[in-house]
Amino acid sequence: MKLTFDKGTIQIQGDIRVPNSTWDERSKTYRAMALHYRDVIDFLKISGFDFRDDVLDLISCPELQSSVVLMDYQNQALDAWIANGNRDIIVLPTGSGKTLVGIKAISLLNTPTLVVAPTLDLVDQWRSRLKKEFKTEVGVLGGGAWDIKALTVSTYDSAYIHADKLGNKFGLIIFDEVHHLPAAGYRNIAEIHAELNRLVGGKVFEKRVNELTGTHLSPFRAWEEFTYSPWLLLTLFAVKLTPGKIRY
Repeated sequence: MKLTFDKGTIQIQGDIRVPNSTWDERSKTYRAMALHYRDVIDFLKISGFDFRDDVLDLISCPELQSSVVLMDYQNQALDAWIANGNRDIIVLPTGSGKTLVGIKAISLLNTPTLVVAPTLDLVDQWRSRLKKEFKTEVGVLGGGAWDIKALTVSTYDSAYIHADKLGNKFGLIIFDEVHHLPAAGYRNIAEIHAELNRLVGGKVFEKRVNELTGTHLSPFRAWEEFTYSPWLLLTLFAVKLTPGKIRY
């Protein structure tokens, strides 16, 4: 039996039907959406089947090491992420250093990473910071650019358009402002990428603005509906796609 990635699906070449798969008459194989990758692997291992896994085709990656030092609450967020199996959502308010948490995550996993952001301004910010921290060129996908590297930053629009081509190329995906992801079109970004945890998964860590004000954030005045809305504060999401230790 052989597993391969094909246009956002896991193609199972063999005569065994695995969970969440359907028969594709055209290719004469079973297929499952790439988000079911881990379920497929677990089933085959538990069942004792011999198989070859050729799903992931990661981009060649330099050593990604950063000297970023996190605050206590940022480390708590990373620890919570690890304890939950290296996946799901971290909620942190604006100005609390979410980008630093992402940088530390990339450094710990040391794997090709795709960062997805909603605007070109945020794409530029992520690209500049990643280039500075990791001392390597950072690719861009969006605004007419197609430059894929081990570290790549994309708009949601471009990640959606090209998800079927990039779904097995990165070991980590970070969604900035993840509340954009459940949109009818953008959710396909998650569905097509190998082993993404059922779109966005649950919340594993949260710090509200009032918890950080006066210690890590400056005093402020804000409307309660903005300050405490989990929808507005769902700003970071990362998923581990390959074996290794990662905290986000």
